Amino acid sequence: MTDWGTGTYELFAAQLAPVAEVVADAVEPVSGLKTLDIACGTGNATLLLAERGAEATGLDMAPRLLEVAAGRANDAGLDITWTEGSMLELPYPDDSFEVITSVFGVIFGDPAAAVAAEIARVLDQHGRVAFTTWTDEGVLAEIAKLSKSTVNEVLDLPPDDGPAALTWGDETDIRELFSEHGIMLQVEKKSIEFKFESAVAANDEWKNHHPMWLLLKQAIGDEQYEALSDKVLEILESNNEATDGSFSYTSNYLLALGSPV
Repeated sequence: MTDWGTGTYELFAAQLAPVAEVVADAVEPVSGLKTLDIACGTGNATLLLAERGAEATGLDMAPRLLEVAAGRANDAGLDITWTEGSMLELPYPDDSFEVITSVFGVIFGDPAAAVAAEIARVLDQHGRVAFTTWTDEGVLAEIAKLSKSTVNEVLDLPPDDGPAALTWGDETDIRELFSEHGIMLQVEKKSIEFKFESAVAANDEWKNHHPMWLLLKQAIGDEQYEALSDKVLEILESNNEATDGSFSYTSNYLLALGSPV
């Protein structure tokens, strides 16, 4: 399991701030409502909801990130409740929240059915939920597949011959998952552009600061990690969309918005 408090996740959270705004817009109006932001990280969406008048709560498993989020809230003069806990066992009573959000957080919940069940349990029967997931296409998906195959090869893991797992990036899969727990979702594809000084800068930022990449380094060792990094750089350079000498790429994601039925 990734310790999201390692590395410098703040760098990546800042890049995802535009998506947090999309999610916050999707659940408006929130003024006066009890909201929960799951896997809140440094608090991007949680702070936005509080700024818009919500009685906001942010939950995450990483104490250090919660400290960063609390510091941001304090600087902004916002009163927010921060909870250390797991999305698989949300530490709240049934029907606790009128709005639940997550910005690329639920995708790390395993098993997915437990995540959906917990969201359905703590969401008010007249409430709303909105979350985002990465699609299974483009640069990030290609890099994720390469990373997984590298880990399997280095660690000599057996092939996954079991039934196909839920795909968070598949609209049908997530609609069916949440419908089984009484929540009807509408799903829309959106995109976000990431910009860096260069492909090398992007690659270096990931491999030196991202919690998931640092965990990967521990798993496969320095030599294999550098070899993987070289391959990732090739993928980035071949997908550069910038025309001004810098580096950028666009990633698609799904915005899911729904309510209990």
